[in-house]
Amino acid sequence: MSIIGLPLVFFLALLFGEVFIPPRYLIHPEGAYAYILFNIRLPTVIASALIGAILATSGAIMQLLLRNPLMDPYISGTASGGAFGAVLAYYLLAFNLPFSWIAYISPIIAFVFSLVSTLITLLIGRKSGVYGIMIGGVIVSYVFSSIISIMLTYLEERFPQVPPLTFWLLGEIEVVGWFDVVVLAILATVIGTLGIYDARMIDLASISDDLTVSKNVDPNKFRMLWVVLISVATGFIVSMAGIIGFLGIIVPHIIRRVNSGSASKLIPYSLIMGGTVMMASQIVSDGALGLKIPLTAITSILASPIMIYVLVKGIANTGN
Repeated sequence: MSIIGLPLVFFLALLFGEVFIPPRYLIHPEGAYAYILFNIRLPTVIASALIGAILATSGAIMQLLLRNPLMDPYISGTASGGAFGAVLAYYLLAFNLPFSWIAYISPIIAFVFSLVSTLITLLIGRKSGVYGIMIGGVIVSYVFSSIISIMLTYLEERFPQVPPLTFWLLGEIEVVGWFDVVVLAILATVIGTLGIYDARMIDLASISDDLTVSKNVDPNKFRMLWVVLISVATGFIVSMAGIIGFLGIIVPHIIRRVNSGSASKLIPYSLIMGGTVMMASQIVSDGALGLKIPLTAITSILASPIMIYVLVKGIANTGN
């Protein structure tokens, strides 16, 4: 279904946006429509698909490795660290503080703090395996999120005329350049290829650490390597598009309902369906309902019934 839906959603995403492109100009682009199509719409739509593929696949891998069906790619605190970096750059510029020039390279600062938050999480959980990483990620996320709330509150108090950062913090894929598309394509290819190659080992790690050790693989190091790789990819996404939540939860669970839950099936299908769902969400976000909506507001609505189902099913199974 997702394979069939991908080209259809891709076509619709090219049509709809802040400027509607009539279908005939997709076939024979000319004038302003040609500029919008090749320099704005096409790279943005492709980036949207790649972001969805990365987040969905990363979520599927994290759920298996950490044995928790509600895990997402931001488990290491990547999102909150990246958001803190972006808000910090904005904050320094607003108050004309030292190093305020970093506001002009805020995506790089966001990416750096994404990696910093990941490093802190790994240091906290390096000796405790699965639960150490999970608890470390929660702690780091809460700390950075609290600091962000304080900074934004003070910023809005002092400068009420300054536009809020709500859209960026809740996910927004604006104009994307072809360079970003190339980087995203490389990240999606690396995660997808390694995920399929390591599928058997990921399945063993999801069942028992003893099975992984029997194959001469250290399960904790194996998880750490995947957390680092996924954090680098999601850190780059946060630096360019903000925090797009819940996609890494939604897609793997949809696939599990219609297909196998093994990594060999879950990873390739997540790549395809993640791109489809993200492009569909982007169409709605870009004004299909008459106004712009943050992406996380859309994906959270999709995720809520799935998360409730997982929790209720888990409670029911525990009761039995």
